[in-house]
Amino acid sequence: MVDVRILPDILSNKIAAGEVVERPVSVVKELVENALDAGATRIVAEIEKGGRDLIRISDDGSGMSRDNALLAIERYATSKIFTDDDLFAIKTFGFRGEALPSMASVSKFTLTTREHDSDVGTRIQINGGKIVDVSDAGAPPGTMMEVRNLYFNTPARRKFLKGVNTEMGHIADAFSGMALGNPHVGFRLLHNNRLVKAFSSPADMKTRAGEVFGMATLPYLCKVSMTQGEAGVTGYVSDPSLTRSTSRNLRLFVNNRLISDKGIVAAIFKGYKGRLMKGRYPLGILFITLPFDQVDVNVHPSKLEVRFSDQRQIFALVVRAVNHALSGAERSGSAESLPLEEPEEIEEAIVDGLPHAHPRPVHTSADQRKRAAVVDRSLFQWGKNHGEPAKNKVSELESDLPFPEIERGKSSAPEVAVKPEGPEPGSGKICQGCRPDPVVVGQVMGTYIVLQSDSGMILVDQHAAHERIVYERLKKRSDSYRPPSQTLAVPETLELTYKEADILEQIIPELEAVGMEIEPFGGTAFIVKAVPAIIDDQDVRPLILDIVEKLLESGGDAMDDTREWLDECIILMACHTAIRANQVLNRQEMETLIRDLELCENPNHCPHGRPTKIQWQRQEIEKLFKRIV
Repeated sequence: MVDVRILPDILSNKIAAGEVVERPVSVVKELVENALDAGATRIVAEIEKGGRDLIRISDDGSGMSRDNALLAIERYATSKIFTDDDLFAIKTFGFRGEALPSMASVSKFTLTTREHDSDVGTRIQINGGKIVDVSDAGAPPGTMMEVRNLYFNTPARRKFLKGVNTEMGHIADAFSGMALGNPHVGFRLLHNNRLVKAFSSPADMKTRAGEVFGMATLPYLCKVSMTQGEAGVTGYVSDPSLTRSTSRNLRLFVNNRLISDKGIVAAIFKGYKGRLMKGRYPLGILFITLPFDQVDVNVHPSKLEVRFSDQRQIFALVVRAVNHALSGAERSGSAESLPLEEPEEIEEAIVDGLPHAHPRPVHTSADQRKRAAVVDRSLFQWGKNHGEPAKNKVSELESDLPFPEIERGKSSAPEVAVKPEGPEPGSGKICQGCRPDPVVVGQVMGTYIVLQSDSGMILVDQHAAHERIVYERLKKRSDSYRPPSQTLAVPETLELTYKEADILEQIIPELEAVGMEIEPFGGTAFIVKAVPAIIDDQDVRPLILDIVEKLLESGGDAMDDTREWLDECIILMACHTAIRANQVLNRQEMETLIRDLELCENPNHCPHGRPTKIQWQRQEIEKLFKRIV
């Protein structure tokens, strides 16, 4: 029979470290939260090799006496809760008393601290959970904690750490999140003695949001502010014209604590109802404030999950706050305002899960609103041009590819395919001599082109069709030789996060293969000098951000198949370049689009796999109308 034994403290601390100190970012988060609880106004984080070799957090907080410093490294020792009531109304970031002893048990740990009214500080050195030295030390007021050689005595855990850039990316994201939630505090992050992030102090919420998301996003942020009883929601959300391909840039805080909550994300999406394209995510920073006894933060060791006493009330409040902020911004911007909707009955499934974004786009620019007005005048445009679109994207597609004229037999460059002679523009016929030619009838709902053929009726999605055309042209050029680039008159500067910058720096040579010239510009900034000529009239910033975010979503440190992710980049370029839904086309534009689609290798699907056209046979239609049985 096996005897039951009590585990020694060192072993139990190592087990606890598996939950509390999951990876280097966990150490940074716990130590920065301790600094914030100590009233720090300046916090500096110094990292070496992604946190493997060193994590040093310095602050100017209250500091500790020698006795308190020695108690702080004991398990379950804390200055933040004392009674049961305290546990269910937690007002501090830390409270369990497990973090410091857990870190000390799996690293070479040094704590140096000094109270403001003391003449001398205290230094405690711990090696793998064993106290090595306790001594007086000269130190500035505040606390400095060093975690060296993380997991040096648990090599099985150390080998599971990811690459340096991946771990540092997690640290930079968490550090930025905590800086976002505490704009009154100054933050500095250094990696291998190089400054990565610097957040000024004190700063207002919007300025700090600009420091995290990039100053270029500030004009697109809409202020959120609403209270209901003791609960309140404040912060900023982005205009629907500024979106990303993932939800990474939605930062949520409860009583200034950075959290992750699918229910709140679902509420934000409900507040955007009817304003977002499917698969797009807004940027935002939301602060939810409520009495401490109405939220439980003691749910998970990472303290990223919380539980509300009244989940439905918070959900409804976030929906109203976001909806009100967006409606107010639309009214002040002279945009057609969507009605302010009261939240509907909230189903449990919606609160617990993340609903899909609604696909209906919102027209934010003056040009887009003008096109929307044209569409509203009549649901159907039967070939007649009711209003000129802002840019003749389809008929000018060939001019978007300024390839030099090639004399046959005098150049080894591949020849550009010559399209067959077509009928006169405006005749309605599409492609004589290549396939049975359907006739353009008109445009419906500003998005779909109606065609008639001998066999029946065809409905073509203009965005999906144009996306396929642009994709195949970009792909053929990139497979054969580098497409021509268009140098930007004013180079575009991009401010990225550490993760994004690391990914972009890795793929710069491959992006050059499709005609995009990007150079590092110091720190996490980059400068875009040229773009492929076919997309030279597009805003390059969202395109590059989408490319980087797609790579991050799929695991950015595992890009073995270069052709696969490069193909994804080309698909994104095609998507950003293609004509949009609710863009009115005249007959010549529709005919050109259909003709070019029929010349594609795969005219039936867009690069994402969606159908470009749907066909009804004449017999099916006549059955519907009971003309035949």
